[in-house]
Amino acid sequence: MYDKIWLAGLGAYSRYEKLGKDGKKLFEELVEDGEAVRERATGKIDELKDAAKDKVQDNISRIKELLNLESNSTSDDIKELTAQVEELNVAVKALAQAKPAAARKTSAS
Repeated sequence: MYDKIWLAGLGAYSRYEKLGKDGKKLFEELVEDGEAVRERATGKIDELKDAAKDKVQDNISRIKELLNLESNSTSDDIKELTAQVEELNVAVKALAQAKPAAARKTSAS
């Protein structure tokens, strides 16, 4: 569809060149009409974006309610769990590094 719109615009420009003054007048009218359509489309796009943002925010709020993420205690729980996961990551990395060293000692013996 966009290709056809582009080609129609090029065709209108070609007619503009062929028709002289009348073509110029027609071309200017087409440009004005195009600007009006662009403004309407831009307004509609802004409305759709705002509606989509509202919908996303509503969904996020509903998910938070379902998961009980609204309370501060849950936020504290998440922070505590995050800290525990970080500690576990450090421990796993330490074990992963210790295992190859232990394997080298065993194979060297």
